Amino acid sequence: MKDEQFEEQINSVFKDNIVLHGPFKGMRYPQRCAIGSELYPKLLGSYESELSNIIHFILKQNYSTVVDIGCAEGYYAVGIGMNMPDAHIIGYDTNKKALALCHKMAQLNGVVSIETAGLCTQDTIRSLNLKKKSLIISDCEGYEKTLFSESLCEELRCHDLLIECHDFMNIEITPQLLERLSKTHTVEVIKSIDDISKVYEYDYPELKHFNLSGRRKILSELRPQIMRWIFAKTHTT
Repeated sequence: MKDEQFEEQINSVFKDNIVLHGPFKGMRYPQRCAIGSELYPKLLGSYESELSNIIHFILKQNYSTVVDIGCAEGYYAVGIGMNMPDAHIIGYDTNKKALALCHKMAQLNGVVSIETAGLCTQDTIRSLNLKKKSLIISDCEGYEKTLFSESLCEELRCHDLLIECHDFMNIEITPQLLERLSKTHTVEVIKSIDDISKVYEYDYPELKHFNLSGRRKILSELRPQIMRWIFAKTHTT
């Protein structure tokens, strides 16, 4: 598929910058820009669809606070905020452009109870008023091994956690976090699907006019390897 033809089709499919599928269907992007990830999977709604069951579970909970560490432009922070209007949303990112985009997307989608900040440390989390039950999401490029220490995991025993593990940066991350969290939570490991498998297996109606190369450009998340997420669910009801 020639680049010009591909761009024409892309502009037709994503003309309104609205997420087309998935748990955040209908969320609007203020501009065609994603921070630290590929844009097209987010607009299509295929982004990290391996987590769909977890996200649907999350959206049924009554969290007082949702903390998104590494929030980027706000895909999860704003998406969850749209579905959970009573929750206080806090997005952390060290990228100032990401935080600015997150604010814009929150405003565009009517998510008013949101605040953003830069670096999130253990002390930052300890300072938060998480109340009875909150959710912490983490995508912080390997820092999760340091951030979620054994003592902090114990302190977060009443809250749910969804952590992306960057084992390609440190092979010990997943096993160490599992050891720490399994003492206080019910833990589940979810593996990502490689990009080639997505091209053959994902069946979104918007993809039918694209050849395999075009489908790959849209669906690819360009991950360095198969990734793992840990969903740690509190034992506290």
